[in-house]
Amino acid sequence: KWILDKTKSMPDNIELKSVLFLRQDGKIGDYIVSSFVFRELKKYNPHIDHIYQVKKKNIIDYFKTGLKLRKVRYDALIDPTVFVRNRDLLLIRLINARINIGYLKQDYRLFNLNIDDQRLHFSEVYQTALTYLGLDNINTQYDIPSDPQSVIEISQFLEKNQLTDYIAINFFGAPRSRKFVAEKIRLILADLRAKVADRKIVVLTYPAVTPMLKEIIKSDNNVYLYENTTSIYQSIELIRHANLVISPDTSVIHIASGFNKKIIAFYHRHDLGLANWGPKSEEATHIVCYQDNINEINPEDIRKEWLFE
Repeated sequence: KWILDKTKSMPDNIELKSVLFLRQDGKIGDYIVSSFVFRELKKYNPHIDHIYQVKKKNIIDYFKTGLKLRKVRYDALIDPTVFVRNRDLLLIRLINARINIGYLKQDYRLFNLNIDDQRLHFSEVYQTALTYLGLDNINTQYDIPSDPQSVIEISQFLEKNQLTDYIAINFFGAPRSRKFVAEKIRLILADLRAKVADRKIVVLTYPAVTPMLKEIIKSDNNVYLYENTTSIYQSIELIRHANLVISPDTSVIHIASGFNKKIIAFYHRHDLGLANWGPKSEEATHIVCYQDNINEINPEDIRKEWLFE
């Protein structure tokens, strides 16, 4: 680190013509939260068209990419990554942008501008970075992608089953500790049906869990499953048309936030990411916390009044 992290002075005057945005993650939720950044930058300069991919853990590719980007002579580089590895420092140093903007990088000399408030939601981190570049009146509303074929498929599914004003519920997060087991799914669905007998429920799925979910809901005429779900795009359309979204998965929560849906979200009680990656919907939002495993959550933790707001 002491070799790569050299002090970078701040230029006196600079006219921004080129900006490089570094991303070290590839998760759907991370993309959703930062989606507005590129839209807002394009308002000032529509020519944001280049994506450079670096092979993960390949130091030679980092070196080659860094030298390639160095030739562009970027005015500003934005790196919102919390944890920086030596290979990341190497890449940033090789790129040699005039301004390096970092997040929680107060201990790094390579960054001449730093966002140091760890309580900020990550959308606010990105917003602050844009203000450092001189942008104002920044709209932080998320851009949610869509797929034309999925739009058609889900529209037909909703029309066929006369689904409106429904509850969309997802039972699975990425880590095992965020995945509900089959028995708990049965209990939660039974409890929801008792609380909202006149409302229909759509269970979000993905190929690996579809057979299990089909078996669980087969005897309930008011709980639905789009069995042909193959990608996030079908779930996006189901979330788009829902009245309320329930989920432990942050990507689903961010998508629901982008559509300003009512949300019930499940988070680890000591989840440091709640402040940074929590829901940002303008509608009613409720957080249910668990200690170690999401299956600690009981049906009664989802209050009846939340379902009718």
